[in-house]
Amino acid sequence: MRGEVLKPDNTDGAGLILGEDGKRYRFTTARVHKSAALASGTPVDFIALGEEARDIYVLAAQVVPPEGVRVRTGAPVAPAGRDSLFKYFLRAISRNYFNFTGRARRAEYWGFVLFQIIMLILLLIPDTIITALAYSATDPDRIEFIPLFTGLFYLYSIVPGTAIAVRRLHDRDLSGWLYLLILTPYIGGLILFIFMCLDSRRETNKHGPSPKYGADAKVDAFA
Repeated sequence: MRGEVLKPDNTDGAGLILGEDGKRYRFTTARVHKSAALASGTPVDFIALGEEARDIYVLAAQVVPPEGVRVRTGAPVAPAGRDSLFKYFLRAISRNYFNFTGRARRAEYWGFVLFQIIMLILLLIPDTIITALAYSATDPDRIEFIPLFTGLFYLYSIVPGTAIAVRRLHDRDLSGWLYLLILTPYIGGLILFIFMCLDSRRETNKHGPSPKYGADAKVDAFA
């Protein structure tokens, strides 16, 4: 899950992270990757366990300056980090498998779709071999494709595919129930395709902060 640091971990108590689901999670510096100190406003990625944030990774280069060191204001801020398309895919089929809350940026959704298609194509190879071996020993004149691995993977990817599409709708500040449009022949799939292609909304909504922009004001039209 992504979020933003509201309060750093210091002598006043544990830090707080506002998750993209709108909830607040406590954290300590020990739970941050490489025990990095986090400043308020730092975008992060983390795993939520109850009311606690763990496995926290910084998504932008924001560092807490040492005490007594002056920081020049007006300096450009590094944009929020962007994961690779393959990493988005792996996250969707693992820890975000049943995650229907929060928001998903455009690159996250299409990264999942891209590698889902690639996996299905690759799994055609063992299925073709299994089909050939099965019928060559029994009835070589009858060949019906046996979608063993492709079928299993397709069934496995239905839930994360639905979850990431719902989060993509949330990113546009739309209800996840609109995904049921896919049940409408022809026009429903087209409407959903258009929604999936629209850019992230900048502002924070009831589903959390923008996973693309965060506090960064720069626009990447192709992200």
